Amino acid sequence: MSNLYSPLPRYIQNSQVAKNERPPPVSETTRKFVPKFVMGSIGSTSKDPAKIYATKIKDKVMLLDNPLKSSEEKKKRIILKKKVKTMSAKEKRQTRTYEIPKECHKYELFVPLHELWLQYIEELHGKSNPNIFGQKLLKADFHGAILTVSKSKCASYIGITGITIQETENMFKLITKDNSMKCIPKGHSIFTFQLRDHMFTLYGDQFRYRSAIRATKKFKNKPSIDL
Repeated sequence: MSNLYSPLPRYIQNSQVAKNERPPPVSETTRKFVPKFVMGSIGSTSKDPAKIYATKIKDKVMLLDNPLKSSEEKKKRIILKKKVKTMSAKEKRQTRTYEIPKECHKYELFVPLHELWLQYIEELHGKSNPNIFGQKLLKADFHGAILTVSKSKCASYIGITGITIQETENMFKLITKDNSMKCIPKGHSIFTFQLRDHMFTLYGDQFRYRSAIRATKKFKNKPSIDL
């Protein structure tokens, strides 16, 4: 049986570790077989396997198997994993991680976001019919959308229009043209937005999910019940 080992590079052969080890014998058949075998293996994925062999494989030490980890290394990894700690929801509220500072409550700052959202929603709509687009809206991102509260059980919310700058599980936060941020509950509210020549309606009660969960959730067809 032929030996498949090829000679190591000179800098490895001259190292102290290599001198203490006896190199395996390499036959002339092996010297010719290995390059042909490697180039034949990568030939289906590359137009120039000889160039890849010469630049990336020849005279280089390659690890062909995953070495076993020592028990000490495993313990260190476990300790590092335990040290990594994420913030709890309470800590995020206390540090106001997601709070938008008052100096940023300016309508003009979010106009570019609205323009980006228009491009996004146009691509999402494409040439789809109203029923298919309605299903897409359930999973769409509304950061940057200009929403209007058309109906609400709280009369003071009706008529508020603004760019959506933040969405939570139960709330849309809108920035109005007079540079004030309004927090509108999704529950018991109906929102509208305009795209092209059509007006679309969002029933807030059906959107009471976090946007990340809503993007992956499978929705069932339910009748829309007015307020």
